[in-house]
Amino acid sequence: MAEGEIHALIGENGAGKSTCLGLLNGVHKPTLGEIYINGERVIIDSTGHAQSLGISCVFQELSLASKLSVAENIYAGRAPTRFGIVNWKELNKKAQNLLNEFGLDIDVSQSVDSLPISTRQIIEIAKAISLDSKILLLDEPTSALTPDEVQALFKVLKKLAASGIGIVYVSHHMSEIFEISDKISVLRDGTKIATYDTNKITKNQVISDMIGSDISHNIQIKNPKIGDTIFELKNYSQDGIFEDIHFELKRGEILGLAGLLGSKRSEIVRSSIGLINGAIGETYIDGKVIKITSLRHAIKLGIGFVPEERKTEGLFLDFSVGDNLSVASLEQHSNMGIVQKKSIHSATEKAIEEFSVKTQGTDVAIGQLSGGNQQKIMLAKWLERRPKILIIEEPTKGVDIGAKFQIHEVLRQYASEGMAIIIISSDLPEIISLSTNIIAIHEGKITGKLSANETTEDNLMQLMAGTMNTSSTASASTQV
Repeated sequence: MAEGEIHALIGENGAGKSTCLGLLNGVHKPTLGEIYINGERVIIDSTGHAQSLGISCVFQELSLASKLSVAENIYAGRAPTRFGIVNWKELNKKAQNLLNEFGLDIDVSQSVDSLPISTRQIIEIAKAISLDSKILLLDEPTSALTPDEVQALFKVLKKLAASGIGIVYVSHHMSEIFEISDKISVLRDGTKIATYDTNKITKNQVISDMIGSDISHNIQIKNPKIGDTIFELKNYSQDGIFEDIHFELKRGEILGLAGLLGSKRSEIVRSSIGLINGAIGETYIDGKVIKITSLRHAIKLGIGFVPEERKTEGLFLDFSVGDNLSVASLEQHSNMGIVQKKSIHSATEKAIEEFSVKTQGTDVAIGQLSGGNQQKIMLAKWLERRPKILIIEEPTKGVDIGAKFQIHEVLRQYASEGMAIIIISSDLPEIISLSTNIIAIHEGKITGKLSANETTEDNLMQLMAGTMNTSSTASASTQV
């Protein structure tokens, strides 16, 4: 890697990306091979040693001290002093100036635990940059950022690269890789497959290298068979949260709900299936008005729900893969009230094969699986019930490209068989390519309804941000 180069590492989960970063940061020790910095061989034996060599790393799991202030976290152990006492005014000023580079205007004296995850992510990156690093390692730095925050980060990274800092960038987001990097190295099963100049390679070529086979299918849905309306919200409102929501979901349709953080997109669907109380309006299932009072009630009506946070809402991490798969459909694996372990084992093996889940067996604790494999099992858990309606928040959050394509393929297959699906996604290319129709939401209100074929990232972003004027919205929108 040259000075000022942004070099992307890309590969499926388990390909070795994070291990490579750990080797460069002193977390792991190599058993073979050599590391050179500025032409000199180095043996990095600790993270402290790596920092002394000008290497800083930001991993996915944040390492901030939640009770300390923003400024204290950024300059931990390096706070400016006067007569042996921390100079708080200077400390806060330095921290504020650094965060201004990210366009982040916050009170740096407040504790980190009072801030949202997206802001903490930026602070973690700012902390690494404050070390005056010559090499910056970033592991999924945008996983919790909004599109605007991603662009602010990219602006800073380009500025750092222009100053001569080398950046190793790991991400599952292909669009980010092609926007920010100068070179791309593809890893598969712990081996480097190839290194390319970013401007001389296509996304499909990179994906093919990652998964070891050609990508020949078109990811856009073609001529989907759409049936009758199965789910509908009318005049649906909740004071202070969302207002006058009206949309229809048809059999065989994948309906995307798109909105920025704070748009209340998740609150709308969670309210409609009984997870949030207090809404007024009408919910129709198969043309009949239904008042859904709880998720259990929704499940009985044929609705499945895959939440965004798999570790806290979707899975029991200490339970086995089989137990997690069957927990939402125990009646299907019971005989006279007695759970049939053989039935669960058979269903789990089938799901493992269908989703290509990488696991040592059905009895392995699901917490030991990679994030992508956990996501597959969480989706398979609800598909095991064969719901008429499936609602999914962030269907491919934190998963690699291979798993992403596989999940998309499975969802399209079930939609083609008549299942009605709602997806909520912050990934604009995903929501555009996967959806049949898209609804844009801004501050609890629908700002546009588009067919996927007429949607671009630009017009969708304008609708999500509430900046498209009335005439533009009217011309861009169609009734869904």
